[in-house]
Amino acid sequence: MTLNNRGNAGNLANDAEGVLTMLKQYMKLEAIDKLSVAATFLILGGVMFALATSAIFFLSTGVVKSVSRLIGNETAAYYLVGGVLVLVILVVYLNRKAWIERPVVKSISQSILKEETDDEKAGV
Repeated sequence: MTLNNRGNAGNLANDAEGVLTMLKQYMKLEAIDKLSVAATFLILGGVMFALATSAIFFLSTGVVKSVSRLIGNETAAYYLVGGVLVLVILVVYLNRKAWIERPVVKSISQSILKEETDDEKAGV
């Protein structure tokens, strides 16, 4: 090997090391981005769940008061509204794959695929 070839090999090694360092940093940033999206989804889901639970509680209490005026028995109205809520929960549970799991998986996979195609268009 001549002196010139050794210099080119050294430059190639330095360039490869730089590329690997940049790739490592890029992968870390991608992981942080994915984790932040997941954390945002979980936090938003928790807040929405708390708000929906509160809304259902107050609405069902109002329905109980209205039904108790119609049937004249507040205890029976609570049982009636509770039974309807149990039926709603059962229907949602039985249809959880079609109504919850598939749309969530589809949304997340589309988000990931969209990010990958955006990266490819940007030339990353």
